[in-house]
Amino acid sequence: MAWTIDDAVSDKNLIDAKIHLQEVSFRLGDLTPKIRIRLFRYPGDKEVYFEQSHFIQTPGQESVYFPAMKSDNSVAYALTHAVEGLTHAYHAAVELGHEPSDVWLVTNPDF
Repeated sequence: MAWTIDDAVSDKNLIDAKIHLQEVSFRLGDLTPKIRIRLFRYPGDKEVYFEQSHFIQTPGQESVYFPAMKSDNSVAYALTHAVEGLTHAYHAAVELGHEPSDVWLVTNPDF
């Protein structure tokens, strides 16, 4: 019988197992911190989840933006949710005439 990654992490004593599928990194516009997005799934689950190294809060935003969707059915769609949450806020602030600033990126303490 062929073993799978899910089989390898199936022991009941393994808690919060994540199977990392990919990591993508980039810089956003004129901001200098590198943003990283990790894409993963849980054993036995086909849904692809993401976690990001930074969130964004631009001038005019009342609070830090946290994506409403944290998963999707493919790596590409999950990554799109993460990236669009950052880029939409960035573009909106720049279009309003705000000068990009590294303070717009808020480090995710759980990353």
